[in-house]
Amino acid sequence: MKSIHRLLFLCWLAIVPAASAADDPPVPRVGNPHGAMALDCRLCHSEDSWELTADGGFDHDTTGFPLEGLHRHVRCRDCHLEPVFSHVGTQCADCHDDLHRGRLGPVCSDCHSPQGWIDPAQMSRDHAATALPLVGAHARVDCDACHRGAANGDFVGTPTACYACHAADYEATEEPDHLAAGFTTDCERCHGVFASTWGSGDFIHAPGFPLTGGHRLISCTECHDTGFEGTPTQCSSCHQPQYDATTNPDHAQADFPTECALCHNTSAWVPGDFDHGATAFPLTGAHRTADCFSCHETGYSGTPSECVACHQTEYDRTSDPDHAAANFPTRCDECHSTSAWDPANWDHDATYFPIYTGRHREEWNNCADCHVVQTDYSIFECIFCHEHNRDDTDRKHPREEVPDYEYSSTACYRCHPDGRAE
Repeated sequence: MKSIHRLLFLCWLAIVPAASAADDPPVPRVGNPHGAMALDCRLCHSEDSWELTADGGFDHDTTGFPLEGLHRHVRCRDCHLEPVFSHVGTQCADCHDDLHRGRLGPVCSDCHSPQGWIDPAQMSRDHAATALPLVGAHARVDCDACHRGAANGDFVGTPTACYACHAADYEATEEPDHLAAGFTTDCERCHGVFASTWGSGDFIHAPGFPLTGGHRLISCTECHDTGFEGTPTQCSSCHQPQYDATTNPDHAQADFPTECALCHNTSAWVPGDFDHGATAFPLTGAHRTADCFSCHETGYSGTPSECVACHQTEYDRTSDPDHAAANFPTRCDECHSTSAWDPANWDHDATYFPIYTGRHREEWNNCADCHVVQTDYSIFECIFCHEHNRDDTDRKHPREEVPDYEYSSTACYRCHPDGRAE
């Protein structure tokens, strides 16, 4: 088809006489619609069509205004309303309407960025410089929750008083009823700004009586049944019924103090954590597991701390050796420990005579081998084992060598206190 058109055009030229140069109309010279711009047209256009090429070969960074973030996705005509590209401003306000009407300053980049019109992290940092930093639950709310004119760009003059936003929460709270109790509308006095919720979990109780342990779980009216002013802080003001009902031990009968914190804590009422170690008789060993009444059967005041006060029965019943017959001291801790009654840890070697060490080690079977009078352990015999007749003993102790010699066990001990023959 193109060949036929070309042939017809050549025929027409042969028939029509050529016009003189003087008769030709002047050809208008077309200027660059983009103004004084010395760029190759092919960067944006092609020879096939004047429309912009799909990829676009122009590097916008060379203009001093690089296309970053969302700016990379807008059409050229969104900013370049005129074909002369240099006739465009580079300030944000040249393209973006100032919804804030100049109240927040002329520099949009103080709060916005090309990466996104709203930058929560940057806005939070900027908000920290105001009278109400965004912390706790405030960091998660939408701007228009407090800035009611946010849709119109109006952020100036927003009140910072808690009640301005939380009046509905104040009036709707029934546990406790803020209105009926006449609570202050300064929410921050009871609710921390760093709290993650509005609920009772973030309630800040008076520092003089912090809510810990079980106190955090009870209803406010259990302590504040007559109001919130002048509530006593003594334990017994709430726990007198528990004090009166306790029978193990009977607090009232024993005249225990009503300062419950001396023995109990807020985590649990039972078991009590009375510090017996602060008394004259710290509980160690088996004493830690004994029932209170074992020692305090007649009360808790004036309880004796001597061992025999509780262990007289054990003292009287012991037959090996017979403590009572032997006239042993009643200071049980001289031979026994609180960990266990048996075995006894009486140090015979260090106190009297070495029978567990030296020559007498394993030379006896029971106490009666030496203490032949079971009713008196102050009496002991040596000659029953070492010599069985006086003649042999006298012969081994001639007067000229042992002038103080006597044929008696006490004399043996006097000369041989460590059990050695020398």
